[in-house]
Amino acid sequence: MRNYLVYIKAEVSGRMPARARLQSPQAYVTPCFSVDKLFWEEQESRRLFVIGSSTSLALAFAIREQINRHVSKRGVFSEAVVDELRGMVSRMVKQTNRLYGQRVADAPSPPAAEAYFSVSTWKQPPNEPSEASAYPSHLSNPLTMTHNQLIKEAAHLYGQISGRALFLDEIERLSEKQGQPIRFMQEALQWLVLQEKTEIYPGISLKLHKGIVRHSLTFRCQRCGSARHILLCTCHTCGQGCAYCTACLDMGRSKCCTPYVCTPMPQCESGAVKEPTASPLQWSGQFSPAQSFAAEHARRFVASGNQAGGFLIWAVCGAGKTELIFPAINEIVAKGGQVLVATPRKDVVLELAPRLARVFPTTKVIAVHGSSLEKWQDAQLVISTTHQVMRYYRRFALVIVDEVDAFPFRGDEMLYRAVERAAADGGKRLFLSATPPRELTRKLVRKKFFQIAPSSATHVMLPLRYHGHLLPVPQVVLERQLERKLRTGVPMESLLGAVAHTLDADRQLFLFVPRIEWIEHVVRYIGRFLPATDGLVAGVHAADPEREKKVTLFREKRLRLIVTTTILERGVTIPRSDVIVLGADAGVFDEASLVQIAGRVGRSADAPDGMVRFITAGSSRVPHTAVKQIKRMNRLGMSVRKEQVNHG
Repeated sequence: MRNYLVYIKAEVSGRMPARARLQSPQAYVTPCFSVDKLFWEEQESRRLFVIGSSTSLALAFAIREQINRHVSKRGVFSEAVVDELRGMVSRMVKQTNRLYGQRVADAPSPPAAEAYFSVSTWKQPPNEPSEASAYPSHLSNPLTMTHNQLIKEAAHLYGQISGRALFLDEIERLSEKQGQPIRFMQEALQWLVLQEKTEIYPGISLKLHKGIVRHSLTFRCQRCGSARHILLCTCHTCGQGCAYCTACLDMGRSKCCTPYVCTPMPQCESGAVKEPTASPLQWSGQFSPAQSFAAEHARRFVASGNQAGGFLIWAVCGAGKTELIFPAINEIVAKGGQVLVATPRKDVVLELAPRLARVFPTTKVIAVHGSSLEKWQDAQLVISTTHQVMRYYRRFALVIVDEVDAFPFRGDEMLYRAVERAAADGGKRLFLSATPPRELTRKLVRKKFFQIAPSSATHVMLPLRYHGHLLPVPQVVLERQLERKLRTGVPMESLLGAVAHTLDADRQLFLFVPRIEWIEHVVRYIGRFLPATDGLVAGVHAADPEREKKVTLFREKRLRLIVTTTILERGVTIPRSDVIVLGADAGVFDEASLVQIAGRVGRSADAPDGMVRFITAGSSRVPHTAVKQIKRMNRLGMSVRKEQVNHG
């Protein structure tokens, strides 16, 4: 069980002891007080005053914050103020216990302790100075290493954790994976904290808010930022009141007593500050004029000194978004900087990593996901799932977020926060999407004469696919009592006619449904009215154990029609295919989802057209809004084609 000590460091001014004054008081938290004493002994005119200790890291940090707020308001600091602060801490702990008790009173299994939090305040013996030197040696963890060993261990550890945000047990795992375990981990970390090279926080912070009428107690996860998904408990680790976060539980348990270590990458290593070397990009492909314009616009943003929040590449489905980021990545890698590509799904990570490794053959590329063996390694080009981005901190000169509108990134503040923290100071963020969320377009997309501009300093639009053709425009068809007709076997020409048309044209069909239970009904319904489809139709959903097998059969044309939920709205390209969305007015289909689904059609150069049909059971604005967005991109695409002809 770790014990965290809170003390105040003050500077001594004045040469004569009688006239000496204590100035610039600052509170600190330490798990190994002997390291702090050694550090401050190297600097003249410093005095340390112990306030108290606790096994709760969150409580120790809350006390530190309260002390710093209190002393900043006072003009004079003295030993009398130290005694006053100890009394304030005792009162604060009592208030914290009372408020914590109110929070857990209605819990299914509340903590049993009467005093949820406790702190041992230090009271100096009579006739002894109120300084850290008088603190009992058995609580100050005497050093078992030399000064030189401590400096060496700290420097070694700093090299391992730079650019990462990890819990203490993850740091130990990282050291083991790299074959360089740190013997004095706690001491080395505290030395880095005192050198201001790293920061340590409690996994869950605790904050006491004092109001005029009543006080309140709040908890927040330092890793993911959540304040709503915190569960309170009595902890077997710290033996006190504690809490943990359920929002990021899959990444390991974040608790009040868990040290969370955030270490920025040194600026000279993270940023693109070196003179560019020979281009590491080895790609034999060619851009279309529209692609070239978009890729160069993004590259210029990355190369510029502009400190804007980010840059959006708004490109239609099938525009070749992956290739568009090659020049931007090359700009950073050629200067020795590091690049992170974050994408929502593990399968995309596994697809992108070898693809980028082929075009950057001299650059180390790693794939980082939950079960990855490479997630503890360092590389210049990191391809990661969005959740694993939380383990990086102020590291990358460029962070690229692929499919920023996709689950789980869409609407998840936790992952947006992770991307912000992964970028180094002055680092750039590049967002890719065919259907960017409104929050992002409001921030980055500029308008011209009340219309969306094709490009600006913070965005570029690519309304044409790589083959230069426009997007197929969906038809919206109303079919009253859709679900009843489906279940009772009433023939619907809007569905059956479209399916027959696709099969007669020797094409394949994606048939999207809003719920898993619809899949079996639709497969049976089509088999009943179109018996020629027997053996050529299959249904698939996320929990289907044969999901991969069925998708493979569909790719190989051994299946002609696949009935699916939204799991196939992205990442699957089938030439000569059509799309029907059954129940397109259902809540599961939003504007972005329908645009992505429509983007499955016409992706190949030899078959750029196709049928997209949205069948609705009632009036709904969403399908029509999706059609409007597709038509708007087509208008922009026609303008781009006209400009290319005029300049051709």
